[in-house]
Parts: sequence; C-alpha cells; structure tokens
Amino acid sequence: MAHANISGLPQADWAGEVKTSRADTLRVEPRPGPSRARTLPATLIALFLFSQLFDYHALHLSTVTPDKFFFFLIVVLFANAALTHRLRSIPWSGTELSMALFAILCTVSYLITNPDAAGLHYKWLTTLLNLIVFPFGLYLFAKRTRYNTAKTLWLLRAIVCIGVYLAFTASFEHFGIKALIFPKYIADPHVGIQFGRSRGPMVGSNPMGEWLVLVYLATCMVMPFARTFMKVLLQGLIMLVVIGIYFTNTRGAWVSLAIVVALAAILGGKFGTQSRLIVLMVLVAFFAGLGSKFSYGGETLFSRRQNTIDYRLSNNKTTFNMGMANPLTGVGYGNFAANWEKYFGSKEKELTRDLTDGNHNTYLGLFADLGFPGVVLYVTLFGFVLKECIRIRRSLDPSARFERNLALSSIGLVMVLLWEAMSGDMRFNPTLNTVTFLFVGLTASMGRTSLIKKRARRNVECQPQFSAG
Repeated sequence: MAHANISGLPQADWAGEVKTSRADTLRVEPRPGPSRARTLPATLIALFLFSQLFDYHALHLSTVTPDKFFFFLIVVLFANAALTHRLRSIPWSGTELSMALFAILCTVSYLITNPDAAGLHYKWLTTLLNLIVFPFGLYLFAKRTRYNTAKTLWLLRAIVCIGVYLAFTASFEHFGIKALIFPKYIADPHVGIQFGRSRGPMVGSNPMGEWLVLVYLATCMVMPFARTFMKVLLQGLIMLVVIGIYFTNTRGAWVSLAIVVALAAILGGKFGTQSRLIVLMVLVAFFAGLGSKFSYGGETLFSRRQNTIDYRLSNNKTTFNMGMANPLTGVGYGNFAANWEKYFGSKEKELTRDLTDGNHNTYLGLFADLGFPGVVLYVTLFGFVLKECIRIRRSLDPSARFERNLALSSIGLVMVLLWEAMSGDMRFNPTLNTVTFLFVGLTASMGRTSLIKKRARRNVECQPQFSAG
C-alpha cells in the first residue's frame, strides 16, 4: 500500500504498512479540519535555508539580506494562515513556555545592555535572530501546520540538492580548485575563519561540517524513495559528504557525525544501514592508516592543536568566574567582550594571552551574560525538546517508517547542537539552530495525525486545549 500522504509511491517502499482501520478515521485535528489547515511551505523554507549559508558581509550586504527577506515572507504566510484560521491550535507545553521566557530574558537584557551602541552592523541583534527569532519561529510555524509527508519529502530532497553543492565545494577547497569554488570569497584567506580547511559559503569549518551532517541524514531518509540509478548517485553523495566532513579538519564536525551515525546504526533499523556501512568504512580507514589525521598508527586530530584546547579552558574559567560574580543577572547580554579582562586571572593567563577571539561555550556564555536564569532556561528548553521528540517517535505507528526516521533525525540534530554548544557560541551559528528547530517542529506536527498509535491519539484528544495562538 502506498503511503497515506504520498500518491504513487512504489509498494515495495512501504511494504509493511498496515491497512487503514476504522480507528484511523478518528478526527485528531482540532478545528480547523485537516483539509483546511495549512501545510508546510516547503519551497519557501528551502530557499530560506539555502540563503542562510552565505556570508553577506563578504558580498557587501548587511542590513537587508536574502535570508531575512525569505523569513519575512514565511512570517507573512504564517500571519495570513492565522488570520484565516488555517493554523492548528496547539496546547502550551514546556517547550513553548521555555521558549517564551528565554526569548523575553534575552531581549530585555539586550535592550538594557545595548551592546550594539558602538557598533555598525548590529552584531548582537543578529545573534537574537540566530538564537531565537529564526529557529523558534520555524518551530512554531512547522508545529502548527498540517503534517504532510510529500511536503516534508520535498524539503529533504531540496536539502540533498544543497548538499551536492556543499560536498563538491568542500572537495574543491581541499584540493585548491579555485576556478570551481563559488562564491569566490570562500577562497579568500581574509574572509571568515579557519582558512585552510573546508569552510564552504559559511566560511567556517564548524557550520560547514554541521550542514554536511544534516545532508547525510536527509540523504539517508530520501534513499528508500529513489529508483535504482538515483540510489547509486545518493550512495556516492554520502561518500562525498563523509569525505567533506573529514576535510573540515574539525573535531566538532567529526563528533557530530559520530553522534548521528551511532543513533541511526543502533536505533534506525533499515534506516541505519548506511550508518553501519560508514562505521565499517571508518574502522577500516582508521586501522589501515588511510587518514593522515585519523589513524591508529599516528597522531589524530584529537591529539593536535593543543592551543585551541588551552584557549577554551581559559575561556571557560573566565566565563564561569563572570557568571558566579553575577549569578542572577549576569553582566548583560552581549557584554562578555567588555568585561572579560576583569575576570581573567593569573591561572587563565597561563593558558592564553587574551580572550579577544570571543566566547567559545554557549552554556557558560549565557551564564556569564544572563546568570543562572539564562542558562537554566536554555538547558530546560532542550530537555523539553528531546522529551517531545522521543515521545512522538515512540507513539508513531511502526508502519510509519519515514516519520520514525524523521523523529530519530530530529533527536540526532538536537544532540549535535547540544554538543556543538560546548565548544562554540551558538548565537553566531544561524544554520544549525534553524534546521534543528525546523526538524523538531516537523516532528511535533506529527503528534496529532493518524500516524500516531490509537492509544496515544486518545490521550491527546483527552488533553485540555489551551490555544497558543
């Protein structure tokens, strides 16, 4: 039987799906009904995700940029759907409450501190967009739309297409084929950071690696729907993506890949087949000494670049001192650069000369800027997000394999974000924040569909509805 939301899928792709029963016809959507509720604007969101990849300062754009334009269009669609009663009403949960409180705290602290007073490019206002507006907005919009497998699959295929561009760019950078690198600023050592590694249009190896991890997940999810020839091409793309992650020469990207590969290999069933092959390939390369930075017989990337580890240790101690000295309010949002010298002691100086490179830990950075309330709300938010994703995946009917894989991928992306937040400031990383909350929102939107087991649906129907809209 073809999947309920996609017409014309080959029977072999969903051979184990159960037949529609009378229970599946129960209405699980509150008013407005499913036929009127808005579905995900997959094309517009794909354009927004693609537009987030570029460094617009290098392209001489600053205030009005394509990513803001596409997000504005998404907001317009969201507002129109709300005014015409085509958005699902959802109950407030711990996720929404944590989002609201965290957003209010960050915004109020920003307005009081005014860290952009002496700046020209609204650096810290941009971080509010990266950390709060873009990701939380997409989460709420995706969660309140009517889940549709065809739309979701279209979005994943768009991500795969973006991944083709990123994977080839990673190889072109590594081998110095400048004629094929686009945009040209990627090959400019004066633009961005970590020049010499595969950085992509984000001109940073960490976000490049994170996006390639996303592409890996998306490719594995769309592969069951591809014909034989396309499957061969997708297999080649997976290999190119893994090589691209290796070329980022970044610990965080390697560990992020290991997280999603381990999750998929252990819990993904057939979805984890590609991940188990990747594990085998990596083990063979490691013990055969095929990788210059990752081999059994020599040094690995994890035993090199001690200076970056020392900087992070010094940074962590300083931000911790800053937060402990101001436990309730912090020094104010975006005020780390103006205050780090006051908390930079002799032990910290033994590790590094200064902290002018900025903060490198999101948790401690929020603790320093906002005190305990900020970091507690941030961690609590992800606790609720993980709980929601795990609950949805457990409640999905076993025959809904695509949706179960999507929920598992959402869990993987959340864990990647939590890991990356330990070694970088996610306020300056728009891409991972956005795609993670988009996937979580899509997963949450499945919670009131016929794909949920009968008992779970009844529980949802019995819950009191307090509209968030």
